[in-house]
Amino acid sequence: MNRLKKFLKGRPLRWVFWHPHQGLWNWDLVRIVSKVLPIDLIRKFIIGSIIFLDTSVLWIRAFARRIRKLGLASLFIKEKLPTNIPILYLDVGTHKEAKELSLMVNKILPRFSNNFQAYGFEASKELFNFAKEKFKNKKNITLIQAALCQTPPKDGKICLYKDSREGFANSLFREQYSEHEYVKALRLSDWLKEEDIKLSRKISLLRMNIEGAEYDVVLDLVNNGVAKHIDGYYGMWDDVSKNSVELDKKFRTFLRNNGVFPFTFNGRDFVSCLRLKCIEYDISTTIRDGFRRLLLNGSHLNFEND
Repeated sequence: MNRLKKFLKGRPLRWVFWHPHQGLWNWDLVRIVSKVLPIDLIRKFIIGSIIFLDTSVLWIRAFARRIRKLGLASLFIKEKLPTNIPILYLDVGTHKEAKELSLMVNKILPRFSNNFQAYGFEASKELFNFAKEKFKNKKNITLIQAALCQTPPKDGKICLYKDSREGFANSLFREQYSEHEYVKALRLSDWLKEEDIKLSRKISLLRMNIEGAEYDVVLDLVNNGVAKHIDGYYGMWDDVSKNSVELDKKFRTFLRNNGVFPFTFNGRDFVSCLRLKCIEYDISTTIRDGFRRLLLNGSHLNFEND
């Protein structure tokens, strides 16, 4: 039992069976299975089964979200959308591969609109340069090297602590990392104002994977009246729980009280085509719900049909 407590590092035992962010397919359960099942074939089968079950639960959640937002009939009837609906996609924490951003701008968003704009934020200069090269010929994608936070320092720079795993765990909070760099700090609500981006006239999607800074960003959006204009939030947002279980409890309560319910969309989801289809399905729900909002708000945009 003591070994298990040491392994969990203060995380509740119940999280092994259902993590509040990662679900059934969580890293603690996977590590335990990997340790107790030395036979490779059996281990892969068990972990694969865990992923399948977790994905099934994810689909149930996606169906429930669609019914709640669009009604029961939306499960069977696909509403035809105009081809020029304005969509804004913000991808915060692109990393060098920018897999999520790439999937969105190359496959998912073009299926719904020819009028979308995507912005990718990456704090690390090295990772930013990799991502920038990947999208250098894309006109509707803008990459920004900056770290998003709630209160930028007076000099506009913030310390980014860098890990040794190709930057996968770069963070504003993990001071135990010996390597660091100072990067531009932005508050997302300020940036939206400076860019004159009016979320009320767009369908807005926000995905984040920024190693615990998600809390700061959502605090900023809520406190400055921006959160209510974002139609869909995406990402696992589990990194706050890695830094502090108590802080994560406050984070989840804050999200719930402000009606922010993120849907997973991270690098690990790419191991399963079924998960990616589920994520696309939920994004479709968000876009359709956002389109209804534009119409209800009396938007003066001119929409075109196929």
